[in-house]
Amino acid sequence: MGKTTELRREIKKRFYPLVAEHGFEIDVTRSPFGVDFRRSTAERIDVFDLQWEKYGRPRVVVNFGQCPPSGALHLGEQVPPKKVLSYMGSSSGRLQAQKGSGTRAWFCQDRSFVRRVLLRHQPRPAAHVVDELLCLFPEMEEWFQHQRLGPHMVILNYPWQKQSGAQE
Repeated sequence: MGKTTELRREIKKRFYPLVAEHGFEIDVTRSPFGVDFRRSTAERIDVFDLQWEKYGRPRVVVNFGQCPPSGALHLGEQVPPKKVLSYMGSSSGRLQAQKGSGTRAWFCQDRSFVRRVLLRHQPRPAAHVVDELLCLFPEMEEWFQHQRLGPHMVILNYPWQKQSGAQE
């Protein structure tokens, strides 16, 4: 069993049903590196993804964004609604477990070097990581509905995005 298997299973078991109840469609096209979730309304497309840490550690972060219901214009190309990704809209951001810019701020099952090697702490149970994700999901829903950032969120500015006026 791989390092991320337990966490992936727990997310599929508990997080996927919650987001489906909130109207998101699950797209596993980019799996195993990420999973996309899209919800289309008359006003917009809400999109977010789970991005797995690239070196195979059990860490995941949530990237989110919005675009018009017709899709997104990304780098001069019109992207249809079913293919829009979190970074393609006019505003996007990240939901993470802690403040910071490194993957230690992500939703992590693994422990820091000190805790793992010196203190001999075992990895956090996958259920605890998913509990954390479930508790913070309403912050992202608040942003989708009212553009209000929660304490575990940051807005990301990519060069191709227009300034959206979202609060930081």
